[in-house]
Amino acid sequence: MPVYAIAIALLLDFILGDPAWRWHPVRVHGHLITRIESYCRTIPIPPKTQGAVFLVLNMFCFIVPISVLILLSSAGGRLLSLLTQAVLIYFALGGTCLAREVSGVSDSLMRDGVRGGRGKIRMLVSRDVDMMSEGDIVSSAIETLAENFSDSACATLLYAAIGGPVLAWIHRISNTLDAMVGYKTEEYADFGFASAKLDDILNFLPSRISALIIALVAPSVHGNISAACIGARSDGALLSSPNSGYPIAAFAGALGVKLCGPMRYFGELKDKPFIGHGPRPLESDLARALTLYWNAYALAAVASILTAKMMLI
Repeated sequence: MPVYAIAIALLLDFILGDPAWRWHPVRVHGHLITRIESYCRTIPIPPKTQGAVFLVLNMFCFIVPISVLILLSSAGGRLLSLLTQAVLIYFALGGTCLAREVSGVSDSLMRDGVRGGRGKIRMLVSRDVDMMSEGDIVSSAIETLAENFSDSACATLLYAAIGGPVLAWIHRISNTLDAMVGYKTEEYADFGFASAKLDDILNFLPSRISALIIALVAPSVHGNISAACIGARSDGALLSSPNSGYPIAAFAGALGVKLCGPMRYFGELKDKPFIGHGPRPLESDLARALTLYWNAYALAAVASILTAKMMLI
């Protein structure tokens, strides 16, 4: 059943993407996070302990209802159980939506130039965009695409294959919490510590698998498998994140471009290292990156289905 559930979930994601529905589970969770954080901040314990309680409460509030829903659906027959698991995995996936948003950046660059690209990329990144060049815009879009492939496609599919909707949602919740409270700021450095560490642990293997998958499909954009693998191995650990550098470095190697580099966040210049070798990417490279992404997503989909079948043996 997990094989068919993943296949249906992928089909829904390819066709529907991420619907702008106010009751989408990820959006509901986003609202819930704010309330749980407010409560945990009032507990008279150290911030790191508050953050650990915050993490546990978030998992409890989502994983328990999901588990109950799966149990109840199983009592209604195989078809209902299959559809329930498929829909739950689909809502945990985020493979299509981000790629469509990045495609919009490419369209804006072609139609309105750098000014249009800045307006579109602003909705996808937290960095300052007003002084971005075309290379900065395209690099930011490719970096976002690479991270999303690892976090929202490859990792979700891997955990769905080995643990079904429950494990897929444990990862999705962890990833959402890291995105919301995992900042290394004075406000969240301690409170978000537990959420950030769990996300690092859960993404350790998927980030490296995603780099391998990206390398394997590099020839589809006239890239080189070994260049992508060497790039991931040599540059994957350059970023402060223990995981995000690997898919980014694999993209850079496959496309033959240089990504990342110094960038402004909230008015402050961050001296991020460059990843990859070659020129800064241009708009035409973003189109190649999207092709690379979709081919990698397709290969990850096949791999997840095969993994789910192996788990049944």
